[in-house]
Amino acid sequence: MARPLVKTFIRGFDDGVLRGGVPQGHVVLLRGASGTMKSSLAYYVLYRNALEGTPGLYVTLEQAAGSLLEHVAGLGLRATQVSDTLPILDLSRGREYLEELAGKVGVLAGRDLREGEALLTVLQGKILDLRRRQGFELLAIDSWDALELVLEFADRRTETFAFFEWLRDLGVTSLLVSEEPPSEESASALEEEFLADGIVRLRMAPVTETSFQRRIQCTKMRSVNQDSDDHTLLFENGRFEAARAIG
Repeated sequence: MARPLVKTFIRGFDDGVLRGGVPQGHVVLLRGASGTMKSSLAYYVLYRNALEGTPGLYVTLEQAAGSLLEHVAGLGLRATQVSDTLPILDLSRGREYLEELAGKVGVLAGRDLREGEALLTVLQGKILDLRRRQGFELLAIDSWDALELVLEFADRRTETFAFFEWLRDLGVTSLLVSEEPPSEESASALEEEFLADGIVRLRMAPVTETSFQRRIQCTKMRSVNQDSDDHTLLFENGRFEAARAIG
């Protein structure tokens, strides 16, 4: 039996590229350089689904919630319309905030765990609690890079695999915002690409010597015969659209 599909609500992308949407329960990397609208797109996907009645949770580790809300308001997205169905878990204080939570629940005391493992336990507990209380179906983590820094993975492949499996066991569809790694990066630093169910890349493509065009490409989506071609990514009147790239 085919999995239900989660729409991105990017016009021309769901049907034209994903053949309907992202399979429910997938862990998807949303990768790109700074300025490619990764965070905006992740929030947009959860926002549009929340408007349709599908609850989400946006976890931010880099940008404070207030700053994020100001940004999306500037895009024409009315966060107040989805305040009950799309809460923001603000972890922008990073390690300091998680250690504070850990101290309150006694995770760091009396446990034979390294600090990163203890902080991960706290983070997972917080997300699980919100899952039980609010029943969110979509999860965005912004960003995967910041999360790795906070948790200080000792064995990157093993711990990335375990975390992705934990996300799948939650029964939600996850978007992990991530910086595009340098092209010379070693294969060991790209474990998340092998372990993720999907990869959507954003980039700025030069059109002339002085102008650039935002592009979107789905390079991987398990269980989907996706279109892997480059598409132009447009944003206008509060909506994203993907169009066939020319040139």
